[in-house]
Amino acid sequence: MVSLEGDAEDTLAQAWEGTIQWTCPSPYRPRHARKNWFFGVARCAAPSATLPSEIRFETTRSSGPGGQHVNKTESAVRATHLATGISVKVQTERSQHANKRLAVLLLAHKLADHDAATDAAQRAQRRALHHQVERGNPHRVFKGERFEPAD
Repeated sequence: MVSLEGDAEDTLAQAWEGTIQWTCPSPYRPRHARKNWFFGVARCAAPSATLPSEIRFETTRSSGPGGQHVNKTESAVRATHLATGISVKVQTERSQHANKRLAVLLLAHKLADHDAATDAAQRAQRRALHHQVERGNPHRVFKGERFEPAD
């Protein structure tokens, strides 16, 4: 996997996208009969980093038993991550600040789970590209152990 950055990254990625053929006896499998090896080059989405600074906080009155405290103070906190829409509501503590700290921790946990699921989906997508390599119709051809362009 290669990561590209800069002004010409899109042009470079587009020039290499497709099937690449390498014609050479494999140095890793010296007695193997195959001389033509095919590699698939495709663009994959970059993993998105979720930033905890993108959180919106709302305060509400807590529900449930608690007497006068519940009815007079807004100690419950709802934290919403703006980029993903994931939200949590915490009302376990009497202090708004304590509920806010708990909400940030719970939201960070949910965002980590979300990122892990996204990474797993992207890995599965990259693995599926292996079966889509078009053998016999290369976009670029190289020969020899030094990957010299074939004319």
